[in-house]
Order: sequence, then structure tokens, then C-alpha cells
Amino acid sequence: MGLLKLAALGLLLLACQCHGCDIDTHYGIQQAKVKGVIWLLSQRTESWGWGTRKEAEAVMALQLVLNVWYKPYLPGPAATVKEMNLDLLAAISKYPDLDTRNWYGGKLAHYINGLVATCQDPSDFYGHDLLTMLQGHMDGFPKHYFNHNFAYSWAVLALCNAGLTVQETYLQQLTKSPGNYTFGVDEAAMTVIALSCVRNQTDVKSAISAGVQFILDNKKPDGSFGNEYSTGLAVQALYADDKESRLDIKKDALLYLVSLQGEDGSYDSVAAANHVFPALNQKSYADIGDITSCQVVTTTPAPTTPPTSFFTFTINVIATLAPHNVSDTFNVTVPDGSSLLDAMVILRNTDPNFTFTSEEKSWGTSITSIQGIASDPDARTYWSPAVAPNATLTTSVDGFYPTDGMTVIFRYSTY
Repeated sequence: MGLLKLAALGLLLLACQCHGCDIDTHYGIQQAKVKGVIWLLSQRTESWGWGTRKEAEAVMALQLVLNVWYKPYLPGPAATVKEMNLDLLAAISKYPDLDTRNWYGGKLAHYINGLVATCQDPSDFYGHDLLTMLQGHMDGFPKHYFNHNFAYSWAVLALCNAGLTVQETYLQQLTKSPGNYTFGVDEAAMTVIALSCVRNQTDVKSAISAGVQFILDNKKPDGSFGNEYSTGLAVQALYADDKESRLDIKKDALLYLVSLQGEDGSYDSVAAANHVFPALNQKSYADIGDITSCQVVTTTPAPTTPPTSFFTFTINVIATLAPHNVSDTFNVTVPDGSSLLDAMVILRNTDPNFTFTSEEKSWGTSITSIQGIASDPDARTYWSPAVAPNATLTTSVDGFYPTDGMTVIFRYSTY
């Protein structure tokens, strides 16, 4: 068994010690959690994430299926959380208010929940108050893709999990038409999860009951509530409503989800798996604010103060060795303290005209291709980074820290 499998299994065994009900001790469900975590971690890219705007949901799933997954001192989880943060910072550097259809409202809410799940403060994220920003988006509802209650539920959930008292005016959007759900079980489930989070703040009992009843009315003979995506959310909602009731219904649905899992632990997509894994652990997205590892971590002062400003520098890509003829210039804005590798990841995430690949070496991160042009040991070609005009870097890209106004040149060279 590889190190990744051993780590996942060990963490899962620790997480399971606090549960005792029949559902949780069912071998098939336990095995599904182990296999699922291993598979989800294996789907990360070379930059330790799952892709632009996809990081937060996977991080939430891992924290809910293993609330001991994220430890700041563990390299793998730390790198993944760093990638999530960079994804969000890249968007903020381009759209300071995130007033763009890809981030407005629901997606920002995903990342706020992801930050809370990993013990970070969304009210001071590198100097940005994301909670105030999200409330501004909610005031602008409906706008962009943030125009339905499925996404709006995520926003309410983000405010609640972050510890805010959610305004009644925000809750009215989810309670004014109980039992009516444009997106069926998915929307009903997210509504129940969000309202379950705020039920200690205000009376939302009737709206929760309407959502739960809608879910139960859509139960299929095979125990599911639709596909794996919908069933995962539905089971989460049932646990969010009441962890101790409807155990047979929950168990049937969970075993249905187990039956759909591939031999390698996979589901139809990472997005579907993200909804399934919390359900397998009898958790819901409403539990993010109660993750026990964060209650420990947040009692310890942060070792450093996060940067609050950005700087801009230039990356030049030059490849003139035959048959190539490339000369591209990119300006990139990044948070203070970013390494050259961090900046390259941000640029790749925000500009489709820039691509690169890398691999880890004993001495640091090595750039293996830029703009689709790969280093070739047989042809003795490689990418040589330098500070303009010609000061070759003496460290790897993850250990070099550019400064404002600097120009870094990547030149396709021979040796």
C-alpha cells in the first residue's frame, strides 16, 4: 500500500472513532470512504488542486469526510489549501469585487466555506473582507449566474458557517415559497442544509420541514433520490435536519451511493464525489463551522501576518530555437510574498494564453514546458529563467520571489 493510501486510511480510522451507529460501522460504507478519499486525492493536478474554481468544494468534502485531513504542517494538504487560496486571489486580482458571472455569489460562497473549513478567516483574507463582499452580492440578487435558490443557499450557508447572524431579509429568499424548488431535489436539499445552519438564530422550522418532505416524496425504489449528485445532497440534508431519525432511509441511500462507486473509489465526476463523501460520513455542509480541528487551530495565533497588498511584474517567454518562434509578454498581479511559481499558477488560472507544466525535483520545482514547448533532454533543451536583462536565477521557481516592476525572462535554451 502506498504512502497516500496509508495516510488516507490512518486519518479515516481516526475520524471514525467518534461514531458508533450501525450506518457508520457498515463495512461497505467505511471502505467507500477510504477508497473515495484516495481517489479524490489522486485527481489533483501537478499544482495540488483540481482546477480553476474547483478547489473549494473538494477541500470541503475532504474536511467533512475526514475532519483531521487539513493540518498546516502536512505538506500535501497545505499545498492543496494554498492552491485554493491562490485560485481565489487570482480572481480578486483581476476582479476586485468578484463582480463577474464565474464568481458572483455562489462561487464566492463556495470559497468562503472552503476557507472556514480550513481554519481561515474570510473576513480578513489577505486584507479582503469576503463576508462583506458576499453580502453585497446577496443585496444584488439576482445577477449573473447567482439567480436561483440553489446558489443563494450556498451564500446563506457561508455567512452562517463563518459565524455571522444572517439577516432576516436574506433568509426570506429561502423561506418565502416553501415546497417550491426550481431545481428539484438538489435545490430542496441545499435549502434544508442552509436553513438547518441558521435554525438556532430564527424560526425556519416550517421551511425546513417542507424541504425535507419534498426530498422524501422523491425517494426512488432503489433507495436513491436521483443520480449520485442529487442523492449525496439529499442524504446531507436529512442529516442536517436530524442526525438520529430516518436511519433506514439514510442507510438505503448510502448503500445506493456505495454501489455506484468504481473499484478505484471513483464517482462520475469530482463534483459528484464532493457531495457524496460528506454524506458517507453522516455530515452536511452545515457542519463546516463545527469542524473540530479548526476549533483547536484557531486558538493558536497565526505565526505570520498575511500580506494585504499586491504587486505587478512581467513574465517574458522567448523560444527562438528552430522550429519555434515565440515571444510572449505577460503582466501578472500577485499578493506580496508570492513566489515565481505562485505567480505562474495565478497567471495560468487567469490568462488562457499562458500555459506551463512543472515537476518536483530534489532541489525544487522544475519547469518542464511553457506554451506547449517542452524541455527535451535528448535535444539538450530546457527553459532557463532569468531576471532581465540576463541574471540567471540561482534557485528554483518556487524559491525565487519577484518584486514589483521586475521582468522575469523564460528563454528556451540549449546546454
